[in-house]
Amino acid sequence: MIDIFILKIENPDCFWVHIKGGGRFLENETDYKKLHKEMNLFYNKSCRGVDEVKPSVLEEGQVCVVYSQELKSWCRAIVKSIVSCTDCYLVECFLVDHAKSVPVKADRICIALESFMRLPYRAKKFRLYCTKPVTLRVDYSNNSAEIVPANRWDVAAIKYFQNLLNDAAVSDNAEKVKHESIQETASHNAVTESNVVVTVPPLEKGITVAVQADRKNKSTLHQKITQKQNEIEKGLDKKAVCLKLLQFLNPDPLKASERHDEKEELLRDHVLGPNHIQSYSWPPIARGCDSVIISPENDPLVYLPPLITFLQSRSCYVSLPARNGPVALIICPGWKKAEQVFELLEIYTRCSRPLHPQLLLLGLNKEEIKSMRLPRGCEVIITTPHNVLRLLECHSLLFLKLCHLVFDEVEVLFSEANEQMLNILEYYKNHLSIEERESAPRQIVAIGSHWNKNLECLTQEFMNDPYVVITSMEEAAIYGNVQQMVQLCLECDKVSTLLQVLDFTPTSAQKTLIFTSSKEETDMVFKVLSLQQGEPKAKSILLLTEKTACHAAGVLRYLERTNAKIPPELYDFIAGVLEAKEDSKSGRPLCHYLKTFGICKDKNRCPDRHRINLQIDSPRKVTDETLPTAGNVTMLPLFIVDATRYFGRIVGKLTDQYTTLAEELNEYYKKTSNLISVDTVEKLAVCGLQEEHFFHRVQVLEVGAKEENCVFYSVHIRYIDEGRSGQVQNYQLLHLPEKFQALPPQAVEFIVCRVKPIDKETEWHPKVTRYIHQKIRGKPHEAKIVLTLENTIWVDPMVRVTRLLDLKTSINEYNVCSEILSTGMGVDNPEHTQELQKLFQNAAMAPVKKDLPPFFYPIIKWYDKRDVTVLKIKLQDVTNYDCRFFTQRIVFSAFAGGKSYLADMELQGNILKEKSACLLKSGEPMIILAKEEEEPWRSLLKLKNPNVTYDFDYLEDSEQESPFPVGTGPKKVYQLAAEDEEEEDQSSKDSDTESDDLSGY
Repeated sequence: MIDIFILKIENPDCFWVHIKGGGRFLENETDYKKLHKEMNLFYNKSCRGVDEVKPSVLEEGQVCVVYSQELKSWCRAIVKSIVSCTDCYLVECFLVDHAKSVPVKADRICIALESFMRLPYRAKKFRLYCTKPVTLRVDYSNNSAEIVPANRWDVAAIKYFQNLLNDAAVSDNAEKVKHESIQETASHNAVTESNVVVTVPPLEKGITVAVQADRKNKSTLHQKITQKQNEIEKGLDKKAVCLKLLQFLNPDPLKASERHDEKEELLRDHVLGPNHIQSYSWPPIARGCDSVIISPENDPLVYLPPLITFLQSRSCYVSLPARNGPVALIICPGWKKAEQVFELLEIYTRCSRPLHPQLLLLGLNKEEIKSMRLPRGCEVIITTPHNVLRLLECHSLLFLKLCHLVFDEVEVLFSEANEQMLNILEYYKNHLSIEERESAPRQIVAIGSHWNKNLECLTQEFMNDPYVVITSMEEAAIYGNVQQMVQLCLECDKVSTLLQVLDFTPTSAQKTLIFTSSKEETDMVFKVLSLQQGEPKAKSILLLTEKTACHAAGVLRYLERTNAKIPPELYDFIAGVLEAKEDSKSGRPLCHYLKTFGICKDKNRCPDRHRINLQIDSPRKVTDETLPTAGNVTMLPLFIVDATRYFGRIVGKLTDQYTTLAEELNEYYKKTSNLISVDTVEKLAVCGLQEEHFFHRVQVLEVGAKEENCVFYSVHIRYIDEGRSGQVQNYQLLHLPEKFQALPPQAVEFIVCRVKPIDKETEWHPKVTRYIHQKIRGKPHEAKIVLTLENTIWVDPMVRVTRLLDLKTSINEYNVCSEILSTGMGVDNPEHTQELQKLFQNAAMAPVKKDLPPFFYPIIKWYDKRDVTVLKIKLQDVTNYDCRFFTQRIVFSAFAGGKSYLADMELQGNILKEKSACLLKSGEPMIILAKEEEEPWRSLLKLKNPNVTYDFDYLEDSEQESPFPVGTGPKKVYQLAAEDEEEEDQSSKDSDTESDDLSGY
């Protein structure tokens, strides 16, 4: 029997000890103390300036002497690796007497004198004899499980090994628990290889234990592990599955009372147990296995809890270099997803040992990247593929400890950054496969919603026996290389087409599964197939008819990810479907991404419009004139949406109508009697609002739900002269007189062209937005107009100009586009203006379509006055409306109650289009037509329309003055760009006449 002193436990195949005594293994502790005393005396004097003790050359495996700050002593060591840093060489040294790895600068390493090598290395490497790692492999197809050999120890086995030894009784005469033979690893001056059976009381660091030689006994530990696994397998009934999976989240139950349990964090977030996908994904990830999880869910909880569980086991990482760096790297497709994962990681690591997760989102500024310093103790980094490569370029040693590589939304990562992903995987495969890391975990986890060829390459070339979990049948079909066929046919010919494509030859009979859209259709298909001879051959056949046109684009995207042969007529069919779908979006606003960057990555799924319509998108009226379409303009940004999109006002004119309005508004509300709250808050109504000492015009966007017995409720509003929105209480809204509503909303949208986010991001990082907000908000800027559509002006460049009145000159302080580029978070985007101009030219060349998607003709009531004619459009819940005026024609369109409305009316008399207006009154649109001549109109339209009738409920008082001021437009006026009167008259003549048939709309 021998006594050993445990130094470090890595796994059952590797733990380091001091042999305290017993038989021929006796070590004299006094000799080692004397040796270290001599070394300290010698090197403390010699290292101060004697070059003779410095080695002339360093190489791996070289024996040397280094100073340990932790032990406060000079120690014998072996050089394990040498890495180059910016200003020195860093050497990884293994202390042969203490089983520790320490980083040391090359100039602080000394030669090991021969006299100091007289004693053998004291730290001995032991391993369990006749014991190999195993794992539980589950065959879901056969509903079976078996124990199979594994290439590395599971964290559960390591933890069990430690707990098993720690649970043994400790006494002066330690109880002899025979585990099995261990074999001492031979080393420099090591004892002769021998097989001994370990007698192991609690095996903890710093505990002395006894070891007894006995080779004949079988592996008791292996038997116990196998017995334990059998017990676990038998106890896995359905009622205990959730509980056992949640137990993964508490890896050290002995210390549960010392910290807040992670399960309570999950319960606080209403996670009562693992859902369907989590019940399959958590076990392999928590055991450190390579895993691919394909599920429609994009929830980080699919992988975060088991990953945190694995990271709790410090013993798995003891063989890693003793330097600062992450052991886990989570790669996300964009900064938004990275921030979401980082926030969740911070929440669920509060109850675990500190992992100090770090979110790294760096730009193209190399100085910023070089100056980046990782916080000490950081074990998890969350970032994007491009950021990883930028970090590796400037910090080549940052990922030397990396063990876990996680890809969130892996199919998006390969789609948007395929080259970067392959570079990261090659680095992980080549640079991290070193001998010193053999006992450290190596795990790749890929989470996505679609299977594709890139994932096939990932599993075959970069993973080791991965677990593949797929929860959707269509993705499993792609994974299994199921042959896909598609046929176009009419709905009435579906069954006959099915019979034609099925192969009823019994020579190659296989199973066939047919999906139908209803029970009746299932019965019909079954009866038809029952009459056929033989068994059909297995194929995946998709029948597309006119009734399934809405699914055609999705089917095509699915087939493109398979090896299916796609018929050319399918492309033509889908092109027509997409064309019709785009036509149906005519009432939607222009796509945000198209406006901001010139391109929308997913037109098919985007709900907004991707075409310019010169009638709908004509520049609107903000004063007596429409928005400028060319030249230079002075703009005042007031609300910064992001780095390139702002809302503000056009300023710099001699007569600023808004300034006059603001002064009158503040003067009006100075009287306490005028501070009257709105009784009933209506959607789209314009009201007044006080903020500190200023008053604003606001429009109601949404009215919040009213609680029972509560007079106060929340209202969502927009500041129509600034562009921002907010939430207020209903009692804060003030009654706004009509005279203050006459001036149209002054907020104009400005978009800076020719710049976009880096790394193919679709949204600006908040860091850039904050910088631009502080730079430009509230300051007038000069800008050149590129394009104007409706209420949006595209500008390039946008410059801050300071005028020096004394010198009668001006200087350009900065260019906004250049300021964005200087942050390193933006790149040049010359295609932006090119795409916008192309869309504008296409709109100008496109003929006016007569076959627009179906519109409803609204009910219209009208009455006549001396100077104006008033039209009431009987619509409620109006979310968007527009009215265009010509000399003898008006075109009104609106979207209300989920339907589109259009009224193209040819008038019997002429109007003054500049003085005519459209506004919202009591929730209903109202049109005021200013007559060219003050004479009564006996009819409104040239041609009769049953939807347009006279309002007999209105009785005009000849002495009553018109409540609508002629000459000033009301709160919302849409005006076409100025045209020659002849062109307008011709447009009126060419317009469609009214009819009862609405199919023309």
